[in-house]
Amino acid sequence: MPSIELSDISRFVGTRCIFSSVSLSVASTDRIGIVGRNGEGKTTLLRIIAGDLHPDSGTVHISSRTSVGYLSQELPTFNSTVLEAAMGGKPQVAEIADKMRVVERQMSSPRDDIHALLGEYSQLQNRFDALGGYDLENEAAVVLAGLGFGKESWNVPTETLSGGQKVRLNLAKLLVSKPDVLLLDEPTNHLDIAGTEWLESYVANYPGAVLLVSHDRRFLDNIVDKIWEVEEGKVSCYRGNYSSYLSQKEEALKRIEEQYAKQQELIEKTSAFIDRWKANAKKAGQARGRQKMLDKLEIIERPRKRRNLSLQFVPSDTTGREVLRIEDFGKSFARPLFRDFTYLIGRGERIALVGPNGCGKTTFLRCLMGTESHDGSIKWGTGVRKGYLAQNLEFSSREHTILDEIKSLGVPQKEARDVLGMFLFSGDDSKKHIKDLSEGEKSRLSLVKLFLSDANVFLLDEPTNHLDLPSRQALESALSDFGGTIIFASHDRYFIDSLATKVFLFEKGTIRVFEGNYSYLRTCLESEMLEEPKRQKNGAPAKEKSESTARPESKEIEVAIELEALEQQISELESKEKELSIILADPHTYEEFQNIPLKEWGLVRSRLDELYIAWERLMEKKSIYEDKP
Repeated sequence: MPSIELSDISRFVGTRCIFSSVSLSVASTDRIGIVGRNGEGKTTLLRIIAGDLHPDSGTVHISSRTSVGYLSQELPTFNSTVLEAAMGGKPQVAEIADKMRVVERQMSSPRDDIHALLGEYSQLQNRFDALGGYDLENEAAVVLAGLGFGKESWNVPTETLSGGQKVRLNLAKLLVSKPDVLLLDEPTNHLDIAGTEWLESYVANYPGAVLLVSHDRRFLDNIVDKIWEVEEGKVSCYRGNYSSYLSQKEEALKRIEEQYAKQQELIEKTSAFIDRWKANAKKAGQARGRQKMLDKLEIIERPRKRRNLSLQFVPSDTTGREVLRIEDFGKSFARPLFRDFTYLIGRGERIALVGPNGCGKTTFLRCLMGTESHDGSIKWGTGVRKGYLAQNLEFSSREHTILDEIKSLGVPQKEARDVLGMFLFSGDDSKKHIKDLSEGEKSRLSLVKLFLSDANVFLLDEPTNHLDLPSRQALESALSDFGGTIIFASHDRYFIDSLATKVFLFEKGTIRVFEGNYSYLRTCLESEMLEEPKRQKNGAPAKEKSESTARPESKEIEVAIELEALEQQISELESKEKELSIILADPHTYEEFQNIPLKEWGLVRSRLDELYIAWERLMEKKSIYEDKP
């Protein structure tokens, strides 16, 4: 029996239909990703399931034994320490603990009813134990550590936390409560990569059902086994992860387009026959019959192609070969963020800044922009024009309309409207005031300003924040085609893998440099973890982590070794994909829904895409080395 059942629900805002006639169910162990463009109604759907909103029609039935926990995007309020707030996820434990203390005080002095109190205390103790009261502090500590709250912060008053920290603490409190159904609205917001990967593992092994809204493609691919797509007033269900959903949707659109074309051809031919013979005595009956057939025909609507961001960054000229020379670079506040870093960045490099929250990535970018003081020297090369996208989006005036903001850059009105249209601001959208914009709209407006900067070096601080998945994909594509240099901070693993050629890892006050993308970084770090125990067992000193993890002296040999290993992985996964494709093509597979390997197929396809990108980059490196004398 489903834990949650939606029956013919609809929701309107004024006269606008958010969605209608939605009938879906949630089983006890489902992992469901809710996707759609910003403003389509993903959060509205979650809030209706959570009971925060009522549908305008239809019903939501939740089993009486099913508990539901909801993480919203709103800023929570706390009035305790960090650890106490997390333990507050199980308020019934605290209530029983208070009752136990009252009974303990009563038993501390001679009483005639001592036996009754002992019985009452025993019952409270059993209930406390059953609810996990004795393990609650340890359980909360594990969750807090996983979400990036170090032990030193557990006794900190919650009033001193930033907004992002409060949202993370609210997530910790919800996870500690362990409801039967988790409803998570953008749970990876404000998490660094380590926190996201911890949450990913936690949710993947969660004993209950999980429904989540997320714009993190890697997170969705690794967790969910169903996708609910909210689009144009409908909620459609797809089996498999996000990559599988994209493939299924593409195939479905192709089928509908083919069916539409065939039906239009039929209508055209039939209409021509009717027009030709309807006045002919011999064939008028046939003409009337075909007219009746047309009248009964269920018309297939032409699939409407949704508009996407139209992004293309083309600087008017290029930089010199040396873009940025950094020497003895460092920055400290109460503690060193990074120090003694020396590096030369060349034209066309795409460098991802990776590390935990608070490690100094944003400060690093601000230093490069000249808005923060620092130790050491920063020397930009010839012809460099910098474009900066800040994490905290900046505009000249909150009272400006969107059009005013772009015109303030010296752009004529007609050109400003044309450019805004490319970024999905059309018609009256340009009259919206910045103070009234959603975070997603502000992100798109910041991209407009970046586009107009004519920069050939981009410094980007969390550029995918608040963008929906189609917009993220458009940005990935545009930056991949960008001919300039990019230095960017991001917690989006898929985005980093798609774009980065190098990774600067911020770690314990140093910066380490890794060739390749995030997946390559993970491989390197995992290898180090495996090697360290072996070194210690053999009596060798612990390996010092240098600032720059360079490749072996013979780079050509290393590339050849990496290529061989990569091609072996690709071959194995291609064989696996072929096996799964044969299974999915067999109609008998769909007789038992629980045995359909769509999620596994999606994960294989997603991993293959990553490996193909890595293979292309290695082949480029190989050709460079082969061309050298």
